Amino acid sequence: MTNYSSFANGGITLIKPYQAGKPIEEVQRQLGLKDVIKLASNENPFGMGPKAKAAALACVENANLYPDSNGYYLKQKLQQKFSYNPNKITLGAGSNELINLLFAAFVNEKVNVVFPEYSFVVYPMETTVNGAQAKVIPLKDYNADLDAILEAIDENTRIVAFANPSNPIGTAISSKSMYEFLKKVPKQTLVVIDEAYNEFNSGDDTYQDSAKWTDEFENLVISRTFSKAYGLAGLRVGYMIANEEITSILNRLRAPFNVNIVALAAATAALDDEEFLQKTVNNNTKERARYEQFCKAHNLFMIPSKANFVAIDFKGYDAQKIADKLLHKGVIVRPLLGYKLKDILRVSIGTESENDRFFTTLEAILKEER
Repeated sequence: MTNYSSFANGGITLIKPYQAGKPIEEVQRQLGLKDVIKLASNENPFGMGPKAKAAALACVENANLYPDSNGYYLKQKLQQKFSYNPNKITLGAGSNELINLLFAAFVNEKVNVVFPEYSFVVYPMETTVNGAQAKVIPLKDYNADLDAILEAIDENTRIVAFANPSNPIGTAISSKSMYEFLKKVPKQTLVVIDEAYNEFNSGDDTYQDSAKWTDEFENLVISRTFSKAYGLAGLRVGYMIANEEITSILNRLRAPFNVNIVALAAATAALDDEEFLQKTVNNNTKERARYEQFCKAHNLFMIPSKANFVAIDFKGYDAQKIADKLLHKGVIVRPLLGYKLKDILRVSIGTESENDRFFTTLEAILKEER
């Protein structure tokens, strides 16, 4: 048989396929369970907001037509709500696609990419695929060590990439620290800040909208998504903000109709649904505090989180065994073996009743494991 792997470009054969969280239907089918909740993929527990849903349903009638390739109305809505320049926006099928495009456009075997340890798996994947050297910087107190990252940058560093809040850890860098960091990064190095969980971090009085810093820092690239707080994970829509030259390059590379017509309509309407967004954020803040209380009461360490999930350190227990027991009781969480974090489980913050079920189920399992 012909070895087609030998024909594959770059470092494709060196990476492993992305392992997504188990779908509810798969667990129901495999384990014969009816009542299953998913706290594994950081999705919005309330689903899609009412305004987004109405817009999506209305738009289905036009699904025989190609979408607006430029996403005019979504860009105009982003300008109206946040004062972002439409000429600096690139739309994508989720922010993941946009990060892939950015790496494809700027990363090759002659450069290196710097990112923190335990970063979103896409950064090392895309670095490897494009043949670049990866410089992985250890965390400091579970957060990105900005001083060490600065030291790692050299004349061949094309991209510094990190999520803020981070994934899968959940910690966040303050706006002040991030701004001071950006002032020190050489202009030839792009700084890509992946803000998929931005809405859950923006309530702090010291928070600043980093996307507006792209006017000051020409090497700054911000990615955002509608998958989390806005509840549109299944529709796949995100956006990236960068200087107009970088934006022009990305728009040459992306597929002409990469964001579908339903996703465009839903995302545009979602930006007008402040009530739903606040419901989501308020629930997350309240329930995240309950996770912290639960962990303290059961001698578990919860890494401080600014996202819509928590990372719980189960040292003293077999975390993978606990995840499997939760799964067999119909509660899906995310083991982090792929990140080489064998003692940590990532748990998405659900509704009050979903979290109650997680606490009750886990408490019973911990008693069995003692």
